Amino acid sequence: MIARNLTVAALFALTACSGARHDARAANAPHPSASAIAPAVAGPSPWPAPAVTRLRRELDRVLGDPILRTGAGIAIVGPDGALLYGRRERKAYAPASTMKVLTAASALATLGPAYRFVTSFETDADLTPDGTLAGDLALVGTGDPILTSDDLRGGVAALARRGVRAIAGDLVIDASAFSGPEQNPKWSPDDLQYGYAAGTSAISLDQGTVEFHLEPQSAGVPAVVDVRPANDDLVVHGSVTTGYSTNLSIERAPTANDFTFSGTIALGAEQSFYRPVSDQPAFVGGVVRTMLRQRNIELRGNVRVGVAPLAGNTLWRHRSPVLAKLVKQMLWESNNHFAEQLLRTVGTARGVGTERNGAAIEGTVLRSDLVPMDGMRVLDGSGLAPDNRVAALTLATVVARAFADPRLRALPPLFPRVGIEGTVRRRTPTAALGKAWAKSGHIESVNALAGWVRSAAGDPLAFAVVINDRNADAGGADDGIDKMLDVLARAKR
Repeated sequence: MIARNLTVAALFALTACSGARHDARAANAPHPSASAIAPAVAGPSPWPAPAVTRLRRELDRVLGDPILRTGAGIAIVGPDGALLYGRRERKAYAPASTMKVLTAASALATLGPAYRFVTSFETDADLTPDGTLAGDLALVGTGDPILTSDDLRGGVAALARRGVRAIAGDLVIDASAFSGPEQNPKWSPDDLQYGYAAGTSAISLDQGTVEFHLEPQSAGVPAVVDVRPANDDLVVHGSVTTGYSTNLSIERAPTANDFTFSGTIALGAEQSFYRPVSDQPAFVGGVVRTMLRQRNIELRGNVRVGVAPLAGNTLWRHRSPVLAKLVKQMLWESNNHFAEQLLRTVGTARGVGTERNGAAIEGTVLRSDLVPMDGMRVLDGSGLAPDNRVAALTLATVVARAFADPRLRALPPLFPRVGIEGTVRRRTPTAALGKAWAKSGHIESVNALAGWVRSAAGDPLAFAVVINDRNADAGGADDGIDKMLDVLARAKR
């Protein structure tokens, strides 16, 4: 399972992974193996010149909005990998969440669609007849992006069923498979307080967030705040007063899980708010300690972040859904946390999970499929960093190659259908309805869409449109993009 001898050139100069820590566990733990890099697979025969001429004429007609003419990169790639239509297709733009297309492709190619993350309780100590574990208990994470409090609660219940009544040593949280800052320093500071910018860790719980469940009381009385999951190490200051409207603030201290509440919440229904936590391994340690206590399992030692014994016995193992399902959820929801966890997991093929290592593996996957990477800059896996740069031709070619490369064949059906589901459900194609699959991307001044359309000729036509303009979300541009999808759906050889 491990591929320690994989040599990959560091293709991108990244600054988002300073402070990477290599320790014994990270160096010796099982890492996902990078697939053997195969050459690009030859595609079907090219589209005939008359059909391409007709297609270009129709696309020029529908893509006439000024923003699409001056502020966008556009690429349409045929099933053989040939560029059928392009505008500034090699210019690198901020891609927003269409960056997740590259993350998905590199994860599927490196890990395989059937890959599962494993989280486990491990120990090298014996269990005495009275139920005492005579040493440390370690919780070991490998980057599962979807591990929940309920999953972990089930793990603690499994310990109890095994007869564990006390732990003589420490509770050790092993997150050494990943390294680097949890929240990417290239993200906007304004995003860091919100759940969509949750940090990345090899042991991440509830997608890196904590739930604050607020129960309004009578007018003028502070609402009841229930912290989920319970954690004695999390501190809540202030209060939220029950009133006639909801206008509240939840602020986290920069480097601690101290949250300050203020404002009002409306009478009536209970509400939940999610905020990212810092120092996730320590936070998860506090959660496990609370769960142990709730199961009447005594922890006699401390909670600490460290490295599990390499030859320990596994007391509980939790396996995630297969990677293909996780990629589908990421693309449908535009889930930033999934993307960041996947990029660092890809990076573990080089020894430790960092953005730099993940980007290097990603570049190798793209190069092996002859994907052009003009001006490409990878700072994260989600596209949340405004300084990422990807060309429309890069995105469209990745999608086109997925139909020919066995490593990527799982990718095309994982996109949501345009106008029907996921984050692209509000788009309004007509002829392309039910025939187009895509990933959207939106941050400030960025509007992007990448995916594929099943043409009238039966061919998959890959496309990418990346707009960088202060009026990127203007209605004319979106209308033109939807009409472009219709043209592709009607296209014949």
